[in-house]
Amino acid sequence: MEGPYEASSNGGAAKSNLQIIRYSPFKPCTKFVSPWFDLRVFYVRISNFQVDDSTPQFLTLNHIPLSPDTLLEINGSRTSMYSDGVASLLRRDRVDRKSEEATFVSTDSIRSTGSVEFEVFDGKDLVLSGVLEMSSSNGFTGDSKSSVKRWRMNCDSHITIGTGFLKGKYNGGPELPLPTIEVYVTGSFSGTPIILTKTLQLTYRKKHNRKGMLDSIPEYETAASTRNASPDHDLQVRTIF
Repeated sequence: MEGPYEASSNGGAAKSNLQIIRYSPFKPCTKFVSPWFDLRVFYVRISNFQVDDSTPQFLTLNHIPLSPDTLLEINGSRTSMYSDGVASLLRRDRVDRKSEEATFVSTDSIRSTGSVEFEVFDGKDLVLSGVLEMSSSNGFTGDSKSSVKRWRMNCDSHITIGTGFLKGKYNGGPELPLPTIEVYVTGSFSGTPIILTKTLQLTYRKKHNRKGMLDSIPEYETAASTRNASPDHDLQVRTIF
């Protein structure tokens, strides 16, 4: 008999059948690895401030896995599963004194299999931080309902007007827009193009008054914040073949 086992028999008056079973070699299970989120461009654009030679030449971008199971690569080099993160540079790509804006760009190839935190530093000063996270949402594919993986970005600014490299670089009033930071990320996930953007509007550092006293907010700051507020846009394009 052929197949996963062979049978042999012994001759004689009382015949008995003996089956010798040969098992196939054991194949260990391989751990499932989530598809990679390929981050191709990360840029930070700072607008509405006085740009000059003291504007930083580069900022530091750091990515930190939010789970020990998340794999992280930069330019083909994979970090440890329990790494503190990977760092790259946001190089000053363009400075426009007339429009008062500076753009910092990283085109390093950064890949992740899960959610990561990111931080942008000017030297030791934290400029902004955020999270690139993957979430599941219910969607429909044809006539069937399925879970769709989506990426989103949240971030917050840690620099205020008059601090860090913005110190002495803004002399605004009610007629001038407040400085803003735009964060832009583009890449792909499972063949789907991903574009994520956030616009952060900077404010003045609030003075801490005595306990029980409220901080006063200049009228022009409130009005300008409302006038210049920009909606955030997250674009995830699903390619149909």
